[in-house]
Amino acid sequence: MCIASSSPKPSDWPKTTTSPSKLPAPLSSTSPQRSTGCNFLNDWGYSTIGIALFITLGAWVGDMPGWLLCAPVVPAKQEEKCFRTAEVDECREVVKSGTPAGEAKNAIPGLEARARPNQRLKVAFGIDSCFTSSDERACKSFRDGVEKLLYVDEAEWINYGDAARATARQALDVESDSTSLFSVVQLMTLKTMMKVLWPDQFFEHITNEQISTLAHEVNLQWLRSKEGSDNSDDPFWNFDKQTPLKDAVKTVFPDWDETDSKKNPCNLILPGYETMWRVVLRCFVEVVARDHDQTLRAFSKIPTKQQLKESFFEADVPVTAAHIAKEALRLYSPTRRIYREYHDAAGQKTNVSADIEAMQRDPVIWRDHPKLFLPDRWIDIAEGYDHGFMPFGAKPFNCPAKRWKNVPMPFGISMIALLVGALIEATQGKWTIHGNFPDKTHPLDTDREAYGDATLQRL
Repeated sequence: MCIASSSPKPSDWPKTTTSPSKLPAPLSSTSPQRSTGCNFLNDWGYSTIGIALFITLGAWVGDMPGWLLCAPVVPAKQEEKCFRTAEVDECREVVKSGTPAGEAKNAIPGLEARARPNQRLKVAFGIDSCFTSSDERACKSFRDGVEKLLYVDEAEWINYGDAARATARQALDVESDSTSLFSVVQLMTLKTMMKVLWPDQFFEHITNEQISTLAHEVNLQWLRSKEGSDNSDDPFWNFDKQTPLKDAVKTVFPDWDETDSKKNPCNLILPGYETMWRVVLRCFVEVVARDHDQTLRAFSKIPTKQQLKESFFEADVPVTAAHIAKEALRLYSPTRRIYREYHDAAGQKTNVSADIEAMQRDPVIWRDHPKLFLPDRWIDIAEGYDHGFMPFGAKPFNCPAKRWKNVPMPFGISMIALLVGALIEATQGKWTIHGNFPDKTHPLDTDREAYGDATLQRL
């Protein structure tokens, strides 16, 4: 799915949008669409889902919004000049260059503007990737490597589907009549993504329990790095101090050389798993509650590009797996906010952010109940439409998981649909969801820890 470089023609606008010329004029700093205050503790949230219609990795050489997934960015917690916007064109410029509305062009390059807010990830996970580096050559090499892993033929997707369904069955093969929904989704997402990201590595000797432990430790470390108030050069959540996390990585990847940060498995785990599983979880809850389960179940069995665009024959409306995945990415973006660092000509620093979640719920753009999960809104929207829809970032930092044209399968939405469909097949008629979920007139909570106590109960 490629983002057009120019504004869409009037004929391309979906029913739920208005012409860009009719969008609200730039708002004041008190407007919900723009903010100049700094409060990262309250602003920061889960970045999702990357991916299982993917993993959303955000924008690979883009942003850690999920590739489905790309990994989210963790801003520094400090009192500094800030700018946040949810206006479409302003968000695009923030992603592109880190330049706030009304300011001269950023004095630092785009790669550096992206890498600086991500240094917290380097400390927390010991990574060294395109997300934390401003080296153009290194970033290109990283992206090229990721694209080779994501752009595989449909025969390989059949294998992914088989693996995901097998993992779902194994995760639910328990003696207890109740099991954690978090744990099941985390295991399915990470184990399937391991097959994608390390295709030549054999994990037969690794147990599901060991993979679940790694998934759990990655999530805990993410929370520690987000909530920690230690601003020293050696915070308590420093990767080197996290023995349980390092042990979990070493168990699953026994050949890992801890002295080589470029080969740290977390370089791929964060954008490929950490943001995606949250999108998968929320999509699963929404779909099961809204009767689109047969469409995704069918796709998980035949994960092809054609099936991705097919509606289930018994459906009242022609909703496809692609529509469902896109709606999950719209309502529950893998990356809620994309952060950049801006410097003016005098060297004054501003922490800049594009509020992707707010933009993708903007009632001016998404008029038909923007906070509700309605996949059918996508039926009349052309492929590639992206006005107010940036779960995979924006040019020049588009996530590889976004691409639709000239690839066998669009990775992001396909992986999300596949994982959710596999979980539906494993639970349908056997397990039911229990949790403190809102009614259908409200969106699910997007806090990173929301629904941690949700369970699957045996029928």
